[in-house]
Amino acid sequence: MRIRVSLSNPTETTIPINYQELLTGAIYRLLGESSAEYARFLHDDGYAPDAGRKRFKLFVFSNLRASGWRAAGDRLVLSPGPIFWYIDSPVNEFLVHLATGLLGEAMLQVGRAAFPVASVETAPAPDFSGGHLRMTCLSPVVAAVSEEGKTRYLRPHETEAFSAAVQANLLGKYLALHGRLPEDDRLEMAFDGDYLAARRGGTKLITFKGIQIVGAFAPFTATGSPALLETGYTCGFGEKNAGGFGMVGVWERGKGGKQ
Repeated sequence: MRIRVSLSNPTETTIPINYQELLTGAIYRLLGESSAEYARFLHDDGYAPDAGRKRFKLFVFSNLRASGWRAAGDRLVLSPGPIFWYIDSPVNEFLVHLATGLLGEAMLQVGRAAFPVASVETAPAPDFSGGHLRMTCLSPVVAAVSEEGKTRYLRPHETEAFSAAVQANLLGKYLALHGRLPEDDRLEMAFDGDYLAARRGGTKLITFKGIQIVGAFAPFTATGSPALLETGYTCGFGEKNAGGFGMVGVWERGKGGKQ
């Protein structure tokens, strides 16, 4: 279930340009306000498909969506006005503890900045049954492969490899959630070619915990298993979702993406 947090920003406010790690920390603090035990479990352990496999946090969040902003070196200057922040997860325990923490907080701390919490609402999910959706990125989608012992981040134009990496990741998340694989495991992603040409490849570079991460940040179509589309929407497409990567919304022309 997707949660929309509305924040107030009465004056021009400056935050680090790479603020995703701060939001990750804020989420764990909010969870801890409701249940320190659950926050510790999720931070230290997470959900595993089976013994010995990669563990997943099974939540994702968006960039801060301000009415106006500008970059100033390594800082981001946010204009006065509302700020929206989206968080999603298919795990009820996560949502209950997060909502409890949010409702008990008057402010969201992002580094040295503090934004008053104006409201906390739920947002409806789209219909996945058709097996085809056009998405917009609310945070960059990360897909990577290992080559000669090093991580190489895939670019949006690498359609087949990008789709295969995201599909394998989503299958692991689905298995962690349901204890089985879906009967339909198809997934194909195709990024908007015109957008990629206009935006010099449609990527975004973010530094997270001292590591430079390249993610796709462009509209795309996702076709295949409704179960995997729903998993991607609620858990995040691609890797590093708990670090603020891979949240998507349904794209609508002229609206920059509907949540």
